[in-house]
Amino acid sequence: MVSVLLATPPLVEPNNPYPATAYLTGFLHSRGIAAYQVDLSILLITRLLSRTFLPRLQQAAEDYAAGRETIEPTVTFFLEAYEDYERAIDPVMAFLQDKDPNLAYRIGSRSFCPEGPSFTGLQVRIDLLEHTFGELVLQDRAKYLATLFLDDLLEVIRTTIDRDFTLTEGAIWEYGRALVGPDFGPLAAKLAGEPSLIDQELLDLWIPIIETHRPDLVCLTVPFPGTCYGALRLGKAVREILPAARIALGGGFASGYLRDLSEPALFDFVDYVVLDDGERPLTCLLEHLAGHRPRSGLHRTWVQENGQVTYKVQDDLPDIPQAQIGTPTYGALPLDRYFSVMRLPNASARLQMDMRWHKLTLAHGCYWHKCAFCDTRLDYVCRYDPAPIALILERMERIAAETGCSGFHFVDEAAPPKLLKALSQALIERGASFSWFTNIRFERAFADSALTDLMARAGCIGVAGGLEVASDRLLALMDKGITIEQAVRACRALTHAGILVHAYLMYGFPTETEQDTLDSLERVRQLFKLGYIRSAAWGRYVATLHSPVVCNPERYGIRLHIPVGKFAHYRIPYEDPTPYDQELLGAGLERAHNGFIMGIGLDQDVRSWFTKPLDPPQVPPNFIRSLVPPDEGEGMHRRRSWRLAGTDWADQPKHGFHVPVLVTIRIQGEDLVLTNLANETSYRFEGIGAECWRLLATGLSVTEIAERLATSYAAPREQILADISALIAELCENGLLRRNHG
Repeated sequence: MVSVLLATPPLVEPNNPYPATAYLTGFLHSRGIAAYQVDLSILLITRLLSRTFLPRLQQAAEDYAAGRETIEPTVTFFLEAYEDYERAIDPVMAFLQDKDPNLAYRIGSRSFCPEGPSFTGLQVRIDLLEHTFGELVLQDRAKYLATLFLDDLLEVIRTTIDRDFTLTEGAIWEYGRALVGPDFGPLAAKLAGEPSLIDQELLDLWIPIIETHRPDLVCLTVPFPGTCYGALRLGKAVREILPAARIALGGGFASGYLRDLSEPALFDFVDYVVLDDGERPLTCLLEHLAGHRPRSGLHRTWVQENGQVTYKVQDDLPDIPQAQIGTPTYGALPLDRYFSVMRLPNASARLQMDMRWHKLTLAHGCYWHKCAFCDTRLDYVCRYDPAPIALILERMERIAAETGCSGFHFVDEAAPPKLLKALSQALIERGASFSWFTNIRFERAFADSALTDLMARAGCIGVAGGLEVASDRLLALMDKGITIEQAVRACRALTHAGILVHAYLMYGFPTETEQDTLDSLERVRQLFKLGYIRSAAWGRYVATLHSPVVCNPERYGIRLHIPVGKFAHYRIPYEDPTPYDQELLGAGLERAHNGFIMGIGLDQDVRSWFTKPLDPPQVPPNFIRSLVPPDEGEGMHRRRSWRLAGTDWADQPKHGFHVPVLVTIRIQGEDLVLTNLANETSYRFEGIGAECWRLLATGLSVTEIAERLATSYAAPREQILADISALIAELCENGLLRRNHG
């Protein structure tokens, strides 16, 4: 019998096992096939963030510092505070792994973790967190401080060992992401070089595993581009140590990026590249390795033959239905090593990153599968196959019993309302106490309070749905199948049921104008103000190879620039003749999003989030409320707004400036302190500066202020005027004051 080893390469998020190997291991076990799974991502990251590794990191930092005149501040601080890092790292990791919750007291006191550059502006961020969640509880505060501590260590690792080892601004863990593209050369060059210290640690973990199990087939799941390099590094080691073993690469990255593969050099590291769901192709591959199926009988699999990359597919071979794929198994994974971090007050992001959830699917594919921006040509979207309710319940119960965790994240592209209703009824009838959240479409069915109340009673605590661009014109162009009114009614019903609502949003869709974006933001502001959504995330639109937009660019008025290369193709550059400043608008949307989730700026003009003048939004200020008249007592759940400096300013100041919504003011004796929460900078006003600010706040013009101060301070009017102008210029430069729009 063929034995199988399934591995998750680095790097994926550390709070949960990525489910691919758990699904495939469960499937293979259901067929009586010997299979073992290992998560090299969590094994590596917990090795690097440990006292055992710290001396090697110290040596790397010293070597880095010895050859440079300018040293990164994070590295300098690490070397100076090395003994404190050595003392703190293992206890902090134990705390984040829920092994020592009592350590929260010491971490929260800010006397336990050395505070490097990541802690800059900490008090501002703590104020934000306490505003968002109320009085920040002990565990939250400690987890946030511990996360900053890890961020500094990760930055030292990245700077001194390998700059391809990254944690992006969106808190996405990646290794070698920048090496992946149409040209395989950058990956091949790095793999041909000497292993970095990170690679050595990875191989020290991997080699004993493959020598112990000595599998016939090694399956490397590559869910994201940021795991491709790690997978190929593992494959290279298998080639050298177990040359008789065969290596298969699959996962979301392969299915999305490698559908036009023609690069033979990839097969120096793997033997097979499998696309889409792995159960049927893996079955065919195992039959082939056992001598029961010819090589020509492989299914959805790339191979190399005579130096050429060839695709093997059996068009008449059906996929294995959801009812027959078995139950995912997590028991063999090191569940005690996974740990959670806390970076964002975004409720949905925190829900996914700060807790442990087992990932399951209610149905394969999407029951809608029409959205123009989505990979509708790919199997994971277009083939809809729901699982039987009884089987879903059985899987939940078996996984909970195996792991001791009763939380589930249904990772469907969009969970069908009928299936959610049936599941909720079954959970209630069984008296189950699971907690779960899922992805949905904001369609008409979810406006029914009978359904949303049922879901809440059955343990649903949150949903995430694609509002995309809150514009009926663009929603229709996207073939989204919903209207703003339908989405609003769904959001209200879900919120009233006590279910957290998160909205996915995008900007820069073809033909979208700056006015469209501003109007969309205004509608989102009103949704936040009414409490219909609790969190949101804006993402820049990307044209992908398998989407309707790329298949029919003429409909969307764009011109494609298909990259040339033999390896990874997915994101497609394009030209859109519609004038649109994506960088500027993206930055403003991010500021607005960060403000809204904290209750900031909900009563402000949405143009105040942007750094250039824009036309006023063409949306009535009560647009969302007019779609869904409020119930009695609505709005009681809304979080309190933070009192900002801008609220004290005159409605129509003569000086032509306003205070951005992310600027706060504190009085300290006779001084005033302004803080820009967007970039965490502060500015203190003393004496004449404080008086100038107070007069600006009354709405006086610069000339009027100069006349008053010249009298009060017995100073030349011209000098006062010059000082005020310089002060205003400095305020604007630091984002503490902004010219009025329009």
